[in-house]
Amino acid sequence: MTPVKNISSSQRWSSTSHSLVILLSAIIQLGLLIYAQHVDSHPERYGGLKYTDVDWRVISDGTRLIFSPNEGEGNIAAGWVVRQLGLRIGDPYERSTFRYTPLLPLLISPTLIHPLLGKSILVLASLAISHLLINLSEEGSFWLIHGVWTLNPFILNINTRGSPESLICLFVILTLFHLKNGNIKRGAIWLGIAVSWKIYPVIYVPAIWGYLAVIRRYGWFGKRVWEFGIVCALTVLVVNGFLWSIWGGPFLHHTYLYHLTRLDHRHNFSPYFYPIYLSLFSSTSKTPTSMTTTLPGIDAVQKILRHPLTSFLPQNTLVLFSGLALGTVTSIEFTMFVQTTVFVVFNKVCTSQYFMWFIPFLPLIIPQLHMTRTKTITLIALWVIGQAIWLSMAYQLEFLAGQVFLWVWAAGLGLFGVSIWIIGEILDGYGYRKGNGNGSVSSPKVKVQ
Repeated sequence: MTPVKNISSSQRWSSTSHSLVILLSAIIQLGLLIYAQHVDSHPERYGGLKYTDVDWRVISDGTRLIFSPNEGEGNIAAGWVVRQLGLRIGDPYERSTFRYTPLLPLLISPTLIHPLLGKSILVLASLAISHLLINLSEEGSFWLIHGVWTLNPFILNINTRGSPESLICLFVILTLFHLKNGNIKRGAIWLGIAVSWKIYPVIYVPAIWGYLAVIRRYGWFGKRVWEFGIVCALTVLVVNGFLWSIWGGPFLHHTYLYHLTRLDHRHNFSPYFYPIYLSLFSSTSKTPTSMTTTLPGIDAVQKILRHPLTSFLPQNTLVLFSGLALGTVTSIEFTMFVQTTVFVVFNKVCTSQYFMWFIPFLPLIIPQLHMTRTKTITLIALWVIGQAIWLSMAYQLEFLAGQVFLWVWAAGLGLFGVSIWIIGEILDGYGYRKGNGNGSVSSPKVKVQ
């Protein structure tokens, strides 16, 4: 006879409460989607502004192009399978600024019926993350999870504006969920899907390697480690091989290669934005050779500093080092949080949407921190103030046409400095694991004081 598991009344209450909060989030997001539909239909009533982000319009256009091929206008997929079989599949890369995997417009294809249907998929993804965080977190993290993610106004706003970041966050958290539960192959598959969706989750490889080698005690080159690597690599190859066979060279260029040489001069949080702006829009006037004084090697140095790949050096060095250094002495979620935060802060393009990448880790790592309430409040306040200052400068630039490029950059540098300081404080406040003499590590029993 199968034993019946007794569920206490407190567990039932907790489960019901979680479900009610997730339902509340779903209702709020649905309301915001309806509000967005209204604002987008009557922008003249709101100063010409639309609620929905431009990224959603780009992705929606990509969806329409895929399902409305027109060979005469050049809208036909360029892959060899399409040519060989004569398939009628459109090319989303005919839409300028479409730099995503074709999987994204395919996933939100219900938007062709009605925009609310496509955006509802993003809502479901954010709610699925809440469910996973509940299963990953410790008891007593009810308000931590729902305050940081489920009911966070920032998350609700970004998600309902049509930014698809909740999808990549879901794939990353699914990877973490299966790894923590010992499902190595499933974790590898989800990481492979995540990397195929957006390339940045590849940064987690050092952290996962250390986790499997030391925390799980599989060894650095143990069978399970090889198993994870092979399954993940095969997933990436199969998914991207399939997409390449349909959309060909444009798929590889716009989804991956473009981001290596991308130079975005539009204002954003990145400390690189103003130097990039100056390098692209510097004076083209010619200076007579006789009046030019050039130091030996100065041209070569300038070319190196202006090269798009130069910004990857500090970013990837820090990300790799943090993954290798922290992966064996901290929890995997903490290491992934630090890697993600460093990657975002040091990225050559940084917008508000990117902050969503590290927020899902916060409910999981906050209980592992030794930090006074005063310091916690101070860190949060400084980060919010830093963003507010930058946004005020950006508003003057974008809507008032003020000549404040330098001030926008200065505000970005201020937020950059605050972010680095916060990362340092979090690293200092973590309860690091200590070895117990047999190659394993003990879990830290720490909390926010």
